[in-house]
Amino acid sequence: MSRATAQRELTMQFAGRLVKHLGLQMYSGAVPAIAELVANAWDAEAGRVDITIPLGEPLKPNSVITVRDDGHGMTFSECDAEYLVVGRDRRQVEGEKSKGEKRVLMAHKGIGKLAGFGIANVVTVKTVKNGRVTAFRLKYDDIVKDGKFVSEYKPRVLSDKTTTEPHGTTVTLTGIKIARAIPDSAFRQSMLRRFAVYSNKFQVFINGNPLTKEEIGFQFRFPSEASDWNVEKLSNGKRIRWWVGFTKDTIDDEESRGITVLARGKLVQAPWFFGLSGGVHGQHGLQYMTGEVTADWLDEKEDLVATDRASVMWEHPLAQMLQGWGQAKVRDLLTKWVEGRTKEKIEVLKRKTPLMASIERFPLRERQELTKAVQKLTEISTLEDERLKELVEFLIRAYENKHFLDLIRQLNAAEPDQLASVLTLFAEWDVLEAVATAQIVRGRLEVIDTFEKLIETGTREKPDMHDFLKKHPWLIDPTWTTVEHELGLDTLLQKRFMKKTGKKGGRRRVDFFCLTDPMRVIVVEIKRPGEQAGKQELRQLTDYVDFLKQHESQGSDPERPGRSVYGCLIPGRLVDDARAERDRLHPHGMFVRPWDTLVKTARDGHRHFFEVVKKRAPASDPRIQALEAPPLELEGATAV
Repeated sequence: MSRATAQRELTMQFAGRLVKHLGLQMYSGAVPAIAELVANAWDAEAGRVDITIPLGEPLKPNSVITVRDDGHGMTFSECDAEYLVVGRDRRQVEGEKSKGEKRVLMAHKGIGKLAGFGIANVVTVKTVKNGRVTAFRLKYDDIVKDGKFVSEYKPRVLSDKTTTEPHGTTVTLTGIKIARAIPDSAFRQSMLRRFAVYSNKFQVFINGNPLTKEEIGFQFRFPSEASDWNVEKLSNGKRIRWWVGFTKDTIDDEESRGITVLARGKLVQAPWFFGLSGGVHGQHGLQYMTGEVTADWLDEKEDLVATDRASVMWEHPLAQMLQGWGQAKVRDLLTKWVEGRTKEKIEVLKRKTPLMASIERFPLRERQELTKAVQKLTEISTLEDERLKELVEFLIRAYENKHFLDLIRQLNAAEPDQLASVLTLFAEWDVLEAVATAQIVRGRLEVIDTFEKLIETGTREKPDMHDFLKKHPWLIDPTWTTVEHELGLDTLLQKRFMKKTGKKGGRRRVDFFCLTDPMRVIVVEIKRPGEQAGKQELRQLTDYVDFLKQHESQGSDPERPGRSVYGCLIPGRLVDDARAERDRLHPHGMFVRPWDTLVKTARDGHRHFFEVVKKRAPASDPRIQALEAPPLELEGATAV
């Protein structure tokens, strides 16, 4: 340490005891803490900021986080008289602009220098200006003694000497207080949302990679041109700029949904919908919405930004005016989103659904009814395009049946004293419902016949039998009409259990797939139709089920338990000495269904259902009699 360093001391002062008992939890996360250091670099007129931080791995007390900028730096006296004075209102003392008059200041309340303590116990500052380096260390435990803040604190001076180093400031955080891993993408996205000042004149790098806003693929954007902003004035004359976009698919990251409010290029309100509650037309569109509003006046003469600089004091009359504007704007844009999606979906239907052209052949009244019904379907935002196409085709076919239309209209128009005619209408409805249901069942019986032939010809289990059962899971269990294949769980099991066989480059064959619905997960293990299974296969199935049960329990909300997990083994035959193990596992949701049992159970069940359905209508009805005709009497099947 030089003689000059020994003769001079630095002092941290607490203006008006502002930080006494101040809750530093406002900077408890990595993003808000580091964002304050980036804001300081902006005010220092830096052109580049380099953040070095361990990402994607658990943090440890000996981890190191640094934020370095090439700003104008600080002299020893500036550190002492300005930087270390907590609560110093820089704008009031120096004005609205940075020292070089190049930028509008972000700093205001003078507590951002404490941000580092939100995630670290030790903050080391090294700054260079005018050919001299000043370095000092702040320790939170020394500042806070016996649970109280001291009124004056002297940080340890590490350097005070001449140097040839370039100007700039480096803040190093050690004694890290957070342990959880920080995902790389989440950290970058959060830092992007914090500021609107990134440009070639102010670049931020994270672990050497530049932080740049990626172009989002919007289905709709207001205004439509990328990077454009709309400019409006509130009723009190306050000026705002804004843009809002809707993505084609839902935004997975909930923290990215909503509209960010910024002032002076810095976030002052995390993404939200201006406090808009439910009951809004097109409310589902909130899951697709993102955007930004800039209102610099929130952080000017009347400071309407909360102490943590991350939320607006919305109870203030001026802020309430902006909130009211925001709620009205969100409602308006949701309506436009619904209209835009409806128009696009109808255009897609016209291109991909030939039946849409047949709407024009209907009489005016029916055409209007049908068009309105199709439009209502397109407004259901949760409907996937393929499912929407299926429903529209079904709807058009139903309208092509004039008798069906007459039935619905007579039923709706029936008066209470027309009971007899209403009963007749219900009888006719039963016939129509029976015919429609019986046709579905007969179609399934044909699928069962095809399934049996695949088994008899020894069709390989993968991919042919796998794909067949994924498409028709009701062949395994008639109650599985709502389950569907979930590839993500297949991949999860493969990563956990698919080990190398020992042969060069070889791996075990994947014999399973997963079916799910909102309440269940079913892992299906398949063996070749002629292949037997035993205790080893049952133990393997148990391992799959136990692993998925653990996976479901870890990812579930305590108030919304994870899905139940079941296992199904489909072999050619189960060896005799494994039957006791099968019986033991059955109460735990695991069962065995040999191939021949699948066929017999499915055929018997559907034939019985077919007979039950037919009895709902008179046997003399020609539509019921027509169901007795081929192709029900197929090769390998007995006529019902």
